[in-house]
Amino acid sequence: MSLKPSLIGALALAMLATPAFAANKPRVAFVPQLTGIPYFNAMQEGGNRAAKTFGVDFIYTGPVDANPVDQLQIVQNLINQGVEAISVSVLDASSLAPLVESAKAAHLHLFTSDSDAPKSGREVYVAQATDEGLGDTLLDELVKRTGPDGAIGFVSGDATASNLNAWIHIMQARAKAKYPKLKLLDPQYAGGSSDKAAQIAGDLMTAHPDLKGLVAVASSTCPGVGQAIETAGKVGKVIGAGYCSPNTARAYIKSGAMPFTVLWDPAALGYLTVWAGKQLIDGKPFQVSNNVPGMAAPVSFDSKTGILLLGDPTVFTAANVDQFKF
Repeated sequence: MSLKPSLIGALALAMLATPAFAANKPRVAFVPQLTGIPYFNAMQEGGNRAAKTFGVDFIYTGPVDANPVDQLQIVQNLINQGVEAISVSVLDASSLAPLVESAKAAHLHLFTSDSDAPKSGREVYVAQATDEGLGDTLLDELVKRTGPDGAIGFVSGDATASNLNAWIHIMQARAKAKYPKLKLLDPQYAGGSSDKAAQIAGDLMTAHPDLKGLVAVASSTCPGVGQAIETAGKVGKVIGAGYCSPNTARAYIKSGAMPFTVLWDPAALGYLTVWAGKQLIDGKPFQVSNNVPGMAAPVSFDSKTGILLLGDPTVFTAANVDQFKF
């Protein structure tokens, strides 16, 4: 795979900006789907905290937008540098397997966090919550507010993001089994652009007068969906919801444009990701139940699926959103 000219420059700058790490410390990297948004900033903060606790150097680097090719090149660059453990929030699950093989050949550990590539051969997936728990929780909470009929639209991020697609599929299956009168529209994709998400949400409301709900499937699309509902004067008429961090959605939760969102604590997920990387480097197997220093509750591991599970999803509403600062 050849490097795009624009990416060569970006990688060169990133390498120049990389701090010098202590030679005796192992390195754990995390490659998000894109940089510069509150959700992945919180994962970075948690990773930095874990690095101090577990005595590793933490590398946080990723694409500036949700571009799968750029993300894969960054992962390959980390492999070329010999980074001992590399985690990635996968944008294109179908393309990760060759990089997993490349890492194994170099005696490095490549695993997934936040978004999975289950058929890639990755060593472990650090999951925020089960896909079923997230999809079912969001749709059930939405139907409580919209009623069990009418149209529901989806504004997602990148079309190849495995976690986002999994949540959509689970919501579709939930609707078919439990809410047969719901009309779920085909997902629309905004990449990492909040502005494009706002445009898509506005177009959906115009095209579908029976629209009762709009789901922001990616955290980057949450502000756009909330803004579009407010701009259209549809607060209380179209219920916005999504997988949004409290900081991203707080204003819209309070305005009523998005009465609730569903997520987890991404700082805790970043912390767990670094711990998992250190375990892999040290050759320590995951247990069915893991007591992770610095985390309040035990973390479960399913050896059949290779999933290390942070916990249950959290529903954020006007009643509790100010308790959270990410």
